[in-house]
Amino acid sequence: MTTWFRRAAAWAIAATLAVLAAGPLSAQGVTSAAVSGRVTQAGGQPVEGATVIIINTSTGQRFQIQTRAGGRYSLENVPPGGPYTISARGVGFQPNNLSGVQLNLGQRFTHDFELTQAVVQVQELTINAAVDPLINKGRTGAASTISDSAIANLPTISRNFTDFVVTSPQVVATPNGGPSIGGSNNRFNNIQVDGGVNNDLFGLGASGVPGGQVSARPVPLDAVKEFQVLVSPFDVRQGGFTGGLVNAITKSGTNDFHWDAWLSLQNQGLVGNDSSGKGANTFSTTMFGGSISGPIVKNKAQFFVSADIQKKTLPYAGALLNAGKNGDALAVADTLAARYPALTAGSPGTFNENNPGTNIFAKVTAQAGQNGQIEFSDNYGKTTD
Repeated sequence: MTTWFRRAAAWAIAATLAVLAAGPLSAQGVTSAAVSGRVTQAGGQPVEGATVIIINTSTGQRFQIQTRAGGRYSLENVPPGGPYTISARGVGFQPNNLSGVQLNLGQRFTHDFELTQAVVQVQELTINAAVDPLINKGRTGAASTISDSAIANLPTISRNFTDFVVTSPQVVATPNGGPSIGGSNNRFNNIQVDGGVNNDLFGLGASGVPGGQVSARPVPLDAVKEFQVLVSPFDVRQGGFTGGLVNAITKSGTNDFHWDAWLSLQNQGLVGNDSSGKGANTFSTTMFGGSISGPIVKNKAQFFVSADIQKKTLPYAGALLNAGKNGDALAVADTLAARYPALTAGSPGTFNENNPGTNIFAKVTAQAGQNGQIEFSDNYGKTTD
């Protein structure tokens, strides 16, 4: 009860601060996309004061901005995803629309509009968006983006999104299992989730995230929307590392209800024999979970919840007494049992370890004003060994 009361109090304080802080809110890192361009009329003359409207058709989230000198417009902190519809309109001109725009994490989407004077009534002009070329002025250094479809389709045993970092051409797996980005030690990398740092401060786990030594995951895999792997970016908003930056963002709900459930089973029966014909030791791994999302108030607020539960039993892989010492160990166990009946000393030899884990992620997103968004999220993770 105390734990839930503290969580509720923390949410209340965060909501109060969000209301009191009038103005745009942003995370510590770059967790969004941007849209920019120019609005002109025939002959290339700029249209100043034109209205550019950006709408996420899956959530109803709406952004609006006016063109400034030279007909230029620029909107930062647009949530990645889509599809977006971008429209430009001005007094005395026919509207011009661009639909089907998908924005990636860290992308700066650029599109120029040309408006036609409304002398006669013509049909609305619709242009389908095209993917930006690989080489464009919006890039700020070597980077790779792993999308949600890639995360869903690529194989993984641990269900940790950091497993997919090695899909970037600048990343190699080191002998201890950690990713080396640009040739640097994996301890020098910076891992961010929604702008918050999720690094293993003590350097104990190869994965680089807290609890990596006991196979802990920072967030459920189903909660990760996409992430970037950045090598030496020259964007001044990104820093705090000398290796590489793994910049991940989590999913949000939409105006449609979605849910999914999954189950994964592993044991020694699914493992073949080694070259000497010896089979694997007895082990068992059961993982299950799912996610659910949908609208709270359509076009205004949405929710997303994901859970990832793990039950694992593995043979102990540490040092054990050699066979010649088993008799001594049994003698000590018998003496303890005789003198202290309440104690259980155990027995020598191999034994199994339990490695349970629980990850639960919840997020609520809401439109805040004309060009803002508020997010409340809670991430619970517990893994023991």
